Amino acid sequence: MEPASDPSRFEIVERAVELRADSKRLAELLDNGAVFIAVWRGQNLFDQGGRGRPVLIPASNAKQLSNPIFLGLRPDGVGLFAVNVADADTERAALRALGLEQDAAAFVQLREFKGTLSPEERSALLYSRALLHWHDTQRFCSRCGNPTVPTEGGHVMICTNPECEHQYFPRSDPATIMLVHRPGFCLLGRQPSWPEDVYSTLAGFVEAGESAEQAVAREVKEESGIEIRNLRYFRSQPWPFPQSLMLGFFAEAITTEIVVGSELADVRWFSVEETRNVLARLSNRFPHLDTIARRLIRTWLEEQG
Repeated sequence: MEPASDPSRFEIVERAVELRADSKRLAELLDNGAVFIAVWRGQNLFDQGGRGRPVLIPASNAKQLSNPIFLGLRPDGVGLFAVNVADADTERAALRALGLEQDAAAFVQLREFKGTLSPEERSALLYSRALLHWHDTQRFCSRCGNPTVPTEGGHVMICTNPECEHQYFPRSDPATIMLVHRPGFCLLGRQPSWPEDVYSTLAGFVEAGESAEQAVAREVKEESGIEIRNLRYFRSQPWPFPQSLMLGFFAEAITTEIVVGSELADVRWFSVEETRNVLARLSNRFPHLDTIARRLIRTWLEEQG
């Protein structure tokens, strides 16, 4: 017989889409040992005063909070929910609402967290943050202006106006992120708000009526003046800051003369050795997230031998 799972442990979550519309089953999960990811003002909860592991809240401490969002089932059958401690004016009040003392845990912006996360922890925290942000921004109907209320486990917001009843679903904004390269060099840029020695891949949102491939070519031209060819899709990554889906590409440079666009502080060609140093510095920013930018750079370096 296998040992029972630790209720405080983050595990792989099956989204169990078929349960979202089953209000009776969701109520049963809430009554039978469910655990919660709590968010306050867009910040996730970590123990040891914000320096330790992410915290799961037992149902007994969170069931009084309104509008829990069903995230899915753990392998042990325990329901995982996300909840926003939105009514708390201060962090202390938010912790008290969860039955916690201030010195035991703290709310921290996920991108500012200094510790490490397992893939399961990272996935669950990003998932919960994305949905709770959507709830915050979809409180009113864009058609008639009436309030919306959550349904289907929090994955649908519906207008309360009986003459409208329009339904809203979570959205992710497509964005491209690309490593442009030529023999022995890759193209990296720096935003004005970044430290002087931190560079990363170019990126930008896909515009209306535009394919991802067209967006890559346009963004590279706008930000660096470089023409490209031979796009190669790499992989994607959800990036809920606030609600993007990053689509990663490699692209070969046709031209080499750089014209820095208005949105960036600098764009440069980096040699293989310089890029290794850039990657080391970049890895110190959000070390727990393993961003797609780092994966693009790391993969290109591996291909250089």
